[in-house]
Amino acid sequence: MKKVSLLLGFILFFVFPGCQNDYQEPKAKYVFYFIGDGMGVQQVNATQAYLASLEGAKGNSDLSFTNFPVIGLSTTYAYNRYITGSAAAGTALATGTKTSINTIGLNHNHTDTLFSIAHYANKNGFNVGVATSVSIDHATPAAFYAHQVSRSMYHEIAHDMLKSNYRFFAGGGFIDASGQYSKNPLGDIYKIGKSRGYHFTSRFEVSDSILNAASTIVFQSDSPADGASISYQIDNHDDGAKLSKIASLGINALHSNKGFFFMVEGGKIDWACHDNDAAAVVHEVIDFSNAIEVAVEFYKKYPNETLIIVTADHETGGMSLGNRKMRYDSDIAILAKQKLSLEMLDIKVQEFFEINPKPKFNQLKEFIFSDAIIAINVDELSDEHNRILKRAFEQTVNASNSSDKNIIKREYGKHEPVAVAAIAIVNEMAGIGWSSFSHTGSQVPVYALGVGQEKFSGQMDNTDIPKRIASVMGITVE
Repeated sequence: MKKVSLLLGFILFFVFPGCQNDYQEPKAKYVFYFIGDGMGVQQVNATQAYLASLEGAKGNSDLSFTNFPVIGLSTTYAYNRYITGSAAAGTALATGTKTSINTIGLNHNHTDTLFSIAHYANKNGFNVGVATSVSIDHATPAAFYAHQVSRSMYHEIAHDMLKSNYRFFAGGGFIDASGQYSKNPLGDIYKIGKSRGYHFTSRFEVSDSILNAASTIVFQSDSPADGASISYQIDNHDDGAKLSKIASLGINALHSNKGFFFMVEGGKIDWACHDNDAAAVVHEVIDFSNAIEVAVEFYKKYPNETLIIVTADHETGGMSLGNRKMRYDSDIAILAKQKLSLEMLDIKVQEFFEINPKPKFNQLKEFIFSDAIIAINVDELSDEHNRILKRAFEQTVNASNSSDKNIIKREYGKHEPVAVAAIAIVNEMAGIGWSSFSHTGSQVPVYALGVGQEKFSGQMDNTDIPKRIASVMGITVE
């Protein structure tokens, strides 16, 4: 009997010598790549704490991605600067190669073209989608299809979109569709795009006949906000454009037997952080999370073929849960009393000054701290808050020359001083701190769910992420 067993073993070994090496790792057929622009751990944590506070709880509520089974950390530095910019970071996340600040899809000295994972996915037969809550020709989305020496070459970037042959694009719109800001206009992208089978729409429902006939679907908002972006969600009171709707539309356009690669950017998280506007930040992160939830629902239908990656290009603002004034105290639920973004409050203050050319300080203060704007009673403001507001008010009404205006700009940025001061007071009362109006060098989180999720655990660089995604997809990045 022992001899028979040994003989059978030899037969199996020689007849099936490669059986142990035939195992193939499962490949991702459907890939979602979510990038929260400016979204560090702090922005995620603040949103979780905010949602918990609305329920009267101390702690963190879950977002759609915070319980993903795999979590890592990524460094973000650029080729020529430790604190990166969105163009360099976007290029790293798209191509797996670091580049210089403001560069899109080219190497650091602009001598070589860098192709993105989206490009290679498209080349390998996958449908490709690129979506954002800012303009389609903005830095992060552009890094997945464009090759330009400067991120500010919006017109040229939009024309690179027309050359991409991707299936789906979405965002607020385009900053320079016609070339009015370009030194060498290349023609109106709408006219050229339509001639190439591009279908431009502002509807979230696209008929099957259009999907079948169009080579590419391009969604853009019918009422874009500043910078050809989608309105801040804190200002979105009429159920307008949301990333979750864009994600659903994108899946509808991309889903086929070919499989797909879909990059979705929460671009206005970054903009709100640049403004140090915590209330706007948490609303943008919630919108981003809701879009990821759409992908999670898709994953539940195809768990053995889907990969979802969530990360960020960098952190913005040096956001903290805790500040010098509140010390160990916080009341993050106060953010719910802010009804408008700083951007919209800025407009409201300008309108107020137009109607009231010589207003009294208390008149403006009561206008801002009202149920429709910031629902905090003026009696709750401290003496210091009043001093801060009055100083900002006086700087606005007394600015008489360019020197005064330059001083104001350095302190308050592009916004009305009183609006900036009011938002800063809300942040302080909530217990939110900020160290910068710019990006920081903090590492950012990486969350993974699905096929190949284990590859995204632990410490990594931003250039590792697209390479690992490509590996899971089974495509070669040259």
